[in-house]
Amino acid sequence: MIKRLVLIFLFIPFLAFPQKEIPYQVGEYSAFDVSFGAIIVGHAELEIVEEKLIDSISIFHIVGKGKTAYFFDWFFKVRDVYETFLDTSKLLPIKFIRDINEGPYSKKQNYFFHHSDSIVKHNDTAYKIPFNSQDMLSALFYARTFNKEEVKKTSSFFVPIFMDEENYFLEVSYLNNEVIETEFGKVDCMVFKPKMQEGRVFEDGEEMKIWISDDKNHLLMKVETKIWAGTIKAVLVDYKELKFPLSIIK
Repeated sequence: MIKRLVLIFLFIPFLAFPQKEIPYQVGEYSAFDVSFGAIIVGHAELEIVEEKLIDSISIFHIVGKGKTAYFFDWFFKVRDVYETFLDTSKLLPIKFIRDINEGPYSKKQNYFFHHSDSIVKHNDTAYKIPFNSQDMLSALFYARTFNKEEVKKTSSFFVPIFMDEENYFLEVSYLNNEVIETEFGKVDCMVFKPKMQEGRVFEDGEEMKIWISDDKNHLLMKVETKIWAGTIKAVLVDYKELKFPLSIIK
């Protein structure tokens, strides 16, 4: 169970209605506490570290990190790093790095996306991918560009994800808006329910919801999932360099 926790904040709704303006910028940073019940078991963070050119393509280099809390390091130490290189014009990944260390298990992946040929290359092997496929991390930043009015017109959405040398689709439903209490004040959020594939990060029957700020940032605020043993939460506890002020309800 612990190895799942640091991945929660990455698996959020991946919507297919981009708006014109990218709602984030270089330097944006967000940090999350991951808890099981009342106990903080891990931490996660996201940062857009730089903008640069790769093969004449302007990209955002984005890094996500997850780790167990100090106490839990004694039982099951987790140190995971995810990196995506996101084409800022097409909102598609051109490279993805995953370096995970979870207890005795470790794995490193380097994906090179060739969208014009509909393939991903990894370890000298080419894998076919659907049109406009995302990686685990780029999908979050693609999702943040959605158009809310289009989202509300339909009940569910599907976006192709390439992970662990396989293709799959994530279905997401918009539920409603909800005002939540945060460390920064009350924030109006859109609430979504992703349907994870059986056998993936969450098993069939587990229930997950995510909250994204209903403002220009579309910032991930909270993720919650119910499993047989209780509730796991990932909650935003810090942020820096947002492109727009976070909308707080006074």
